[in-house]
Amino acid sequence: MFFWNTVYIDDLIVQLKQSGHGIYIEQLFVGCVCYADDIALMSASCYGLQKLVDICSLYGISWDIKFNPLKRQLLITFGRCNPVQCVITISGNTTPWVPKIKYLGTVYFFLCNTVITDLSEVCRNFYGKFNSIMSVLGKCSNEMVALHLLKTYCLPTLMYGCEVWSLTNNSLHKVNVAWNKCFRRIFSC
Repeated sequence: MFFWNTVYIDDLIVQLKQSGHGIYIEQLFVGCVCYADDIALMSASCYGLQKLVDICSLYGISWDIKFNPLKRQLLITFGRCNPVQCVITISGNTTPWVPKIKYLGTVYFFLCNTVITDLSEVCRNFYGKFNSIMSVLGKCSNEMVALHLLKTYCLPTLMYGCEVWSLTNNSLHKVNVAWNKCFRRIFSC
């Protein structure tokens, strides 16, 4: 998988689809997932991934799009170890293989060689928001107000992107513990 930012993607997606490289589910092309100006390129082989990257590079040259090398993040594999012998380049620069990725600026990470999501940073952010709310409310706060603020401002932080999570029992336990700790603190139990 290869992640990278750009601005003009509609025509590019057509070119990627027509290349025959990337991942397909039956006849549906899923080798390029886009959200806003983020592109995730996916292929079942290093050769196919390099071809997709080359198409993007040529597209950028023809439309005078400058790809920011600081935003071109990484390569990762799912289902097996990162292939060290495979080198993916763009404009002569090698893109490194990494053990985990942060996607769409969110704080949860997808781990290499698994489909597991690391939620440690999500829980940290959740606790940070909750502690900020509780410090403003003080010790003599109304429980219903605290619960409403928890639900409105903290829960979305904890659950953002949960539709794509693949959790271990340990990760699920972390989420449950975070939620339960907040209730215990609100109700002083």
